[in-house]
Amino acid sequence: MRAERGMRQDLRWRVGALVFGVLLLVGAACAAWTVQQLRASGARAASQDAQAIAESVAQTLAQQLGRAARLGIPLAELPGVPPYLDAVLQRQSLLDSIAVLGTDGSALHSVGTAPPVPGTTGVVRVPIATGAESAGFVVVGAKATASLRGSQGQALWLSLLAVLGLSMTAALAAALGPAARLEAQRRLALARLSHGPRDALPPSEGGGDGLQAVLDALAQGDEEQRAAHAALQAYASELLAMDFDGHLRAPIERIVRQAGPSGGD
Repeated sequence: MRAERGMRQDLRWRVGALVFGVLLLVGAACAAWTVQQLRASGARAASQDAQAIAESVAQTLAQQLGRAARLGIPLAELPGVPPYLDAVLQRQSLLDSIAVLGTDGSALHSVGTAPPVPGTTGVVRVPIATGAESAGFVVVGAKATASLRGSQGQALWLSLLAVLGLSMTAALAAALGPAARLEAQRRLALARLSHGPRDALPPSEGGGDGLQAVLDALAQGDEEQRAAHAALQAYASELLAMDFDGHLRAPIERIVRQAGPSGGD
């Protein structure tokens, strides 16, 4: 119990724990905020890239299907369209669906997870032009967000490990540097308060700060107290020398005892 209490009172442990806790808390919050901002910016960039790819693919397919429509071939009867659309979808990892719609909005060909719904976020709709009219539409759906969780999770863990390492380093430097000097002076002050005589103290380590000023003031006060007590004893001796009948001895000795270093205890 005494060792545990001494550890809690040790300024090296207390300062080191305080520095470690503050730096770890602030650093972890900053790292989490930074990773969150990177995640948001990365998601926006991935969404913009997917939108651009979807527009490019939709424009290319609309031009190809438009040439067939201008030759009079119905879009619903074009051979090999679904396999071709599926091959395009497999080459573009940021796309999740491609559909060819008729002029009435009915799906003529569709590949992907689900038929894209025109007007929703991440869906591009391009008309299949055959001159002044439109033979249908190509609708391409892009993924809402890119799969960045793995790399961002790794970045978060690396950031936390870096914060932990820096916090431990800073806490160790604070404990072995300023906190060690403060602890040495704290122990010197406690020894000064508990022992009293100046010659019972260990030599002072360092000076010029607040604790050293306290030690100097305690030493000066101790010297003044001992000088005052010596003067009181000398004056009491003079009074006792003139006390021929001895009726002043008891009160004089009581006063000297109460004014002593122990306060009469």
